Amino acid sequence: MKTRTIVATIWILAVIATALIPLRAFAQLSSGITAQQLYVDPRTGQVFIRPGHGRLPLKIQGASSADIQQQVQQQVDQRVQESEARLEASNAQLQASNADLQQKVAAMQPAWKTFASNFGSRIKIGTLVYGSYTLFTHTGFGPQELTQFNSPGPGNNYWNSFDITRTYLNFMFSPTDDWTVRVTPNLYRTFGTANQKFGTNSAVGSSLNGNYSYRVKYAYLRYGKGFQWWDAAKTDTITLGSQPNPLVDWEEQMYEFRFVNLTPWNYLSLSSSQLGLSAQGPLIFNEKQYVDYDVGVYNNASFHTYEATNTKEGMARVSVYPFGANWRFDGLGLTGFFNYGYGNTTPDAAQLPGTSKGPNSALYRMAYLIHYETEQFGLAFEYDLGKNAFSSGNFFSGSGPPQEFGISGPPQYTAWTAMVNGILNRGNTRQEGFDWFGHYHIPNTPFTFFGMYEWFLPNTRIPTDPIDFQRYIVGIAYQYNEYLRFALDTQNLMFYHSQFTFPADKAAGIPTTPNAVPRDSHSFWLNVEFNY
Repeated sequence: MKTRTIVATIWILAVIATALIPLRAFAQLSSGITAQQLYVDPRTGQVFIRPGHGRLPLKIQGASSADIQQQVQQQVDQRVQESEARLEASNAQLQASNADLQQKVAAMQPAWKTFASNFGSRIKIGTLVYGSYTLFTHTGFGPQELTQFNSPGPGNNYWNSFDITRTYLNFMFSPTDDWTVRVTPNLYRTFGTANQKFGTNSAVGSSLNGNYSYRVKYAYLRYGKGFQWWDAAKTDTITLGSQPNPLVDWEEQMYEFRFVNLTPWNYLSLSSSQLGLSAQGPLIFNEKQYVDYDVGVYNNASFHTYEATNTKEGMARVSVYPFGANWRFDGLGLTGFFNYGYGNTTPDAAQLPGTSKGPNSALYRMAYLIHYETEQFGLAFEYDLGKNAFSSGNFFSGSGPPQEFGISGPPQYTAWTAMVNGILNRGNTRQEGFDWFGHYHIPNTPFTFFGMYEWFLPNTRIPTDPIDFQRYIVGIAYQYNEYLRFALDTQNLMFYHSQFTFPADKAAGIPTTPNAVPRDSHSFWLNVEFNY
């Protein structure tokens, strides 16, 4: 707008200057000449400025100087008016063109704005970080307290460490209202001593030991309108890919303290992520949830293990809320979980005689829960049953004797390692467990008490199993804001049988084993969770 005003002003000044030039010249001429009598010779028509023979005074009929100035002024005014008219016409045309351009741009903007707005609203990026400081007053062998957390075995009391036990980067994209894609890389600590030959005359050491690395935890495609034909299940979904386990993820959300410790079956052997096809969601009647389910078929391998079998495993969790629930865990609930599958062994190896993963060693896991949740507190009791669902690899996932990993170690662990393998890797073991967990939020404060207790029998077919254990966690959490939490807690693993000598079992390859009961583990933790 400012540009058009400047142009118009220049036009007007130029026209006025042009018109004033002859006016100024005439004014100068008229001001510099005085009135004078002229004379004319009638015979020749010549005009003279002096009188002479035959010359007569000349009389000019016409306008005065004032009249001439007035005529010139009128011409200047006329030219200025014509120039202004042309300029106004030009401005009107320019304004019309600008209005047309603005209209076209305005028509284009909603499409771009809609595209940018919709694209941005369909992408969600988040992060999840678990960290801890841990002090072990007593160390021993046993499962991992947290995923990818490893502590040294007996003889390392007061070992302590700062750790990052889990980090996620969550990428969620919903190109349409009915499809969602999730990709979640997971940071984890590597362990390894596989050195590598480098050329003919040299070698390099492994760079795996202790480094942090990334792997894909979740990578799935979810369809949100597969049950539109059923009004009660219209929000349910179908999922394909590497996805949350039907029991573990659900139980972690109900417990609310996954950043502190693992839930019962996850602690024992069940992976938190499975690769396969599933369906899940609530069943809602009269705006209340009465059923919540998750059913699927998956690889026998976990998300971080290559699939070796020619079979698949099935999992199903069904939660029933007899009085209806206003949100997912609201009120009284009854939950059942069943998992049936096979050890992750290739078909040719599975047929070998005596293998613990052969045709007779199909595995299952079951969990039955009764739980009650309010906005203030939650409490759950769980009963677990399993078959071949807890191996020596699971038992020593935190740390174990060198002999378990094919490395030479102290002689006293040779027989003891063989005993544990003979108890757990028979191919016909039976597991049983009892658990409770809960939390209580102190009203009008950022503090919450929480705890978990687990009593587990790794093989009930052994009359007195030296590795029967109890595990308990007790702590208090502080909610700093909606993204950040802290927890101070103690975690304990106790093998409660009195010390004894385990008798030889030739069928299981177990020699006579003195001091069969392992040492307990006790630790204090300061945990932190950042979830955005």
